[in-house]
Amino acid sequence: MDAIYIEHQTAPRLEMDVQSFFKQIRYSSPESGVDYDEYQKKLIAQASQVFLEYFKAWNELMFHYREAEVSFWVAKFRYFYFSVLQQAKLSVCFLPDADHSEQWLIHRILLRLSQWFKTPGFNEDLNQANEQHEKRIAQIRERYVEVGKLSVDAPDLRFYLSYPMGAEHLHSVAQVVKSFLLFEKKLKSQPWYRGQVIFSYHHLIRDSIRNCYVIRFFLTFQKVIYNPDVDYSILISRLWQDVTMELGVLLNVSDEET
Repeated sequence: MDAIYIEHQTAPRLEMDVQSFFKQIRYSSPESGVDYDEYQKKLIAQASQVFLEYFKAWNELMFHYREAEVSFWVAKFRYFYFSVLQQAKLSVCFLPDADHSEQWLIHRILLRLSQWFKTPGFNEDLNQANEQHEKRIAQIRERYVEVGKLSVDAPDLRFYLSYPMGAEHLHSVAQVVKSFLLFEKKLKSQPWYRGQVIFSYHHLIRDSIRNCYVIRFFLTFQKVIYNPDVDYSILISRLWQDVTMELGVLLNVSDEET
């Protein structure tokens, strides 16, 4: 299966389905007179059909991306995937057989997930993931505040680096990151960057509407040196196109944020 398809289609879908399963297990309740345990079994059975629909795709994601950094929900699904295989003494590359079908594997993964969702350990893991994210944001904010002390009202510019629609079939996240690192290296060698920029920050997202990766890139300039007559977007665009074999595009910031 196409690795790009796995990144752009399978991984986001798996994340959404695992999170949806969590909400059903934790927050939905049976109608009056319906046994709670039976209701939970019904939820697992219904979710099993959802995961069965694209079993081949996410099974390949589990194996080929077993060392990759993935979202919180996909990471936990992956953990229980390998936990089930290990307990059954099966290969980490799962292949269905007479005793271990796709349904068998899915049911056991979801059963363990449903049990884990109800434990204090789940809350701790989720809180820890959120705290780590908030800590990274706080560190960036502190750096930005320190820069602001050196240049009050320093101009900020935003650039959204991406690719044209349809290019998702050509670029994996690893390729996008590699291109950005080359872009950043070239950027830092520019005289105007070395002389004017006092802070930079970027983060990568997947645009679910355009189905492509977008790097949100921010630059803060020294106010007394910043030249408002210079179109920095042209300079950034040239560098981005240079490292992407002319495929890179600069998105309109206002459109991207709507």
